[in-house]
Amino acid sequence: MPSSTASKRLVVFDFDWTLIEADTDIWVIQGQGGEVARQQEALYGTMQWTDLQDQLLGQLYDQGITRQDLETSLRGIPFAPEMAAALRLIKSQGAELCIISDSNSFYIDTVLKNHGLDQLFSKIITNPCHFDTDGRPHVTRLHGLDQPPHHCTMPCNVNLCKGRELQKLMDSQTWDQVIYMGDSTNDFCPSTRLAAHTDVVLARANMLLEKEIKSHPGAIKAKVVYWNSPADAIAVIHTLFGVPCRDIPSTIHRA
Repeated sequence: MPSSTASKRLVVFDFDWTLIEADTDIWVIQGQGGEVARQQEALYGTMQWTDLQDQLLGQLYDQGITRQDLETSLRGIPFAPEMAAALRLIKSQGAELCIISDSNSFYIDTVLKNHGLDQLFSKIITNPCHFDTDGRPHVTRLHGLDQPPHHCTMPCNVNLCKGRELQKLMDSQTWDQVIYMGDSTNDFCPSTRLAAHTDVVLARANMLLEKEIKSHPGAIKAKVVYWNSPADAIAVIHTLFGVPCRDIPSTIHRA
């Protein structure tokens, strides 16, 4: 049964290195090896990341890599059982789960379905991916070139301001509590949108989000809890939702 306290909870997750123990874009391309993998490394920082992934996927298609090949690769991505258990626990408590990610819809859907977790999320906000009639995958920017720039002053990518997308979710109704979980620089903007006292930022320790938070003291009004591993994460979730957990790892620490 859902918890009787703060039952209207919104829990929003990044995907890469938060829900999974990898970066989907790098996992897929580097897993194929060869020239395309070398290009991903060589072209890093020289062109927009989403556009680069679309280009590289096109090259893989030209080499005969099929949708089934990509799905096979994605099914190998590490998804810790503790994280899957944490998601199911959150859902069992009546919270709404969403994802905001700079990955793409095909990658995320494939991974979630492989672990039987796709039905837990009410919304997934990410870069669209579709396969054309020839089977070639196309990844496009969520915030496309046909739209005015989002002009976010935070370290957000041009194709996705996570803070703006989180704000839309927060404005969709009144929430008793909002929890945001992430690891990287582009998770800083949404973290600043949370309110003091009631909301919580779950920042992965020793990653870029922690660096941003500590470089901008006072920018985060919500409670910040750092976690190191999926085992830490499920212990935090048990605590936040008031569900007993026998072994709370000592590596969890609070800001």
